[in-house]
Amino acid sequence: MTARQQGEPVSIWRSILELVAILFIAVVIAIMLQSFVIKPVMVISGSMSPTIKVGDRLFTDRVTYYFRKPRRGDIVVWRYPPGDPKSLNTNNLFYWPFEQIGETLHLTHQTGSPPFVKRVIATEGETIELKRGLLYINGQRVNEPYIVRDYSDYGPYKVPKGKLFVMGDNRPNSRDSRAFGPVPVRAVIGRAFLKWWPVSSFGRPRG
Repeated sequence: MTARQQGEPVSIWRSILELVAILFIAVVIAIMLQSFVIKPVMVISGSMSPTIKVGDRLFTDRVTYYFRKPRRGDIVVWRYPPGDPKSLNTNNLFYWPFEQIGETLHLTHQTGSPPFVKRVIATEGETIELKRGLLYINGQRVNEPYIVRDYSDYGPYKVPKGKLFVMGDNRPNSRDSRAFGPVPVRAVIGRAFLKWWPVSSFGRPRG
């Protein structure tokens, strides 16, 4: 038996171990990205149509809200039902990273519902009112060229501290804060910033 033949089994096992190590590192990187940077979600409701349609796939930016709170006009993804304690992020900074990794692995935040996607209409301290479907924030009319308008009235309603008032762009067919109340900021997963599927609608959600 030659020296080359004697070394072949070692080389094969080394190659297998290297492949396993590469796959393990790739899985860890994917989990970290989804847990802390970008999370893909699929839209299951037509409440944001025509901005975002049923079946659209979105990338959710998880980084922006590490540095600022959601703002009016942001399209946010949050865990539903918003009032369920299981849908809220912990305030414990030590436990938080493990909670986010657990969510990616489907070990935490078991709310029994996929994430919801809606637009932030008002933030804490702001007063919202709808008059025949037209939006007023703190008494000032807000232009919304992206919506499907209904002619309903709502409010006035002042958004509590730590909460967001969200609505779908498809106002006649949206179950939102008008029905279930404001969404805790602690329930927000991130900001929907890119439609990546279908390819024909690739780009930033308008509005």
